[in-house]
Amino acid sequence: MNSIQIKHRTRNLGQWLKKITVGVIGGYHGGNLGDIALGESVLEVLHKRSVKSGLQTIYNLEKWPSTPYAIIGGGAIGYIDSLRKIVNRYNGDYSKIALLGVDFNEDQYPDDCKNLFQNSAYVSCRSQKQSNKIQQLVPGKEIFNHPDLTFSFRMNYCENIRNKPKEHSIKKLLINVVPLYSEISNGQIKPQMRFKNERPELFENFETMHACYKKVIQTAVNKAILDGYVVESLPFAQEDELFSKIILEGLPVKLNKFVSNPDSILKFMAKADWIISTRFHATIFAMKLGLKFTPIAYAVKNELLLLEGGIDRTQFLTTGDMANGVSTLPPPIKVDSKLIKQWAERSHNAISNSINSLKLV
Repeated sequence: MNSIQIKHRTRNLGQWLKKITVGVIGGYHGGNLGDIALGESVLEVLHKRSVKSGLQTIYNLEKWPSTPYAIIGGGAIGYIDSLRKIVNRYNGDYSKIALLGVDFNEDQYPDDCKNLFQNSAYVSCRSQKQSNKIQQLVPGKEIFNHPDLTFSFRMNYCENIRNKPKEHSIKKLLINVVPLYSEISNGQIKPQMRFKNERPELFENFETMHACYKKVIQTAVNKAILDGYVVESLPFAQEDELFSKIILEGLPVKLNKFVSNPDSILKFMAKADWIISTRFHATIFAMKLGLKFTPIAYAVKNELLLLEGGIDRTQFLTTGDMANGVSTLPPPIKVDSKLIKQWAERSHNAISNSINSLKLV
């Protein structure tokens, strides 16, 4: 059993021994830093209100203690199988449930899920497109939208970092790479079959996409080293750590282990000068810290995030570009600090509003 599994089981045991009021439910299995950061963003606000709360994993929710109130806390968890775990637990009594910052990615939803949407105390999504979709399913229900919950995470710390001049003398580049739509088996990269229908254009050009990705990363690293940068990997998930060893093979790069603590990673990134980010939340952390960053948009949600941040489409690379043979990385960019502050405040307000909607007693 590794340290992540131990922490996960300790969290579970602690909630059985010490009853909590609000279960913050999401993809909190510990293997993905972005998921944990989503949950911690909600816990941060609950703890300031002295509300007893804790993270619960939606994928095995039946193994976690039932709580009087629940916040379904963000990210791409709005799938029927996951939502039905909420339906089964609360059995029609949804007035003490908030669906907060969730992506609802199914094409259609059955009546039991629509009933959950209609009768929950609060429903919000992390894009206007998502909220419009749910609004059509439950006319008359107010569906909110706001930036990703992690923009709220340690917002004061991040604002201080954005406004503080860099003091370190060594230039550092951090590289976040992701096994794009693939799984790693015995050191080999193979496409995940579940993406065959979701992203067929990437599936058909899988080899080209990965070849271009490796070329892009290795070219950037070699140039950065010539420019005097120290380069390290930045895994945001367990599979990122494994993939870093493959895509950065042979390069003078420090390969870091995956750490599931958002606080420590945020502080680690704050000491960098430049981030090359592929994962959604690695990109968000770079934006929050006001760092120079080069985004590689592996998913549609990344593309929407960047476009909403005022970044021109020509300023970032996508998986579609690489599947079409593009292997040139645009120059690094920054996002306006005022916009990030606004997004942080909107995200924080959404968390506060969802808690208020529960009318905790």
